[in-house]
Amino acid sequence: MPRPIFDYIDGAADDEVTHRRNTQAFEGCDFVPNVLRGVEKVDLSVTVMGQKLALPVYCSPTALQRLFHHDGERAVAAAAAKYGTMFGVSALGTVGIEELRRAHETSQIYQLHFYKDRGLNRAMLQRAKDAGVEILMLTVDSITAGNRERDLRTGFSIPLGLTLAGMLRFALKPRCRSPFSTVRAWASTPGSMRAGSRVTTTSSTVGQKPS
Repeated sequence: MPRPIFDYIDGAADDEVTHRRNTQAFEGCDFVPNVLRGVEKVDLSVTVMGQKLALPVYCSPTALQRLFHHDGERAVAAAAAKYGTMFGVSALGTVGIEELRRAHETSQIYQLHFYKDRGLNRAMLQRAKDAGVEILMLTVDSITAGNRERDLRTGFSIPLGLTLAGMLRFALKPRCRSPFSTVRAWASTPGSMRAGSRVTTTSSTVGQKPS
């Protein structure tokens, strides 16, 4: 995997202090077993946001999945359906929400970032509604993009502006999916360039299949 993509997945903002603290907090959690209990009928099901799930976990939205796996959201959706849980599709998804909704009956989340362009927000919500998405997940902590220093060093950002070092990393991994093809697919979507928001070049194409 090219280093810019690895850093995008593995990295965080600034000195990544919060990232380390979150990891440490998660590592401090333990499963507490129930002993001397019947195991003939084990039921792990829970109800989350009105959806009955067979497992007490679900797959949260993750952006740009086809950059680091050729199936991307298709694989996540299939796994969620197999195990009876739900999955989320990011506003920066790389597989169409309609395609995923047709392929799997399991509950589906759509992640919405709220943009200055209100028309864009309405269009994204309507598209998710028309596709039959059951749950809306509103992201409220990304008004300002994080200062992701690793990404800035390689130029793996929005808009994409790979540095020479970043391009070299991709050149050394020729079998990996190029980020240029994904960004080109976003940018070529009609109406993708909207005034008043510096991120709508990508976000407005939610659900569009990359070339």
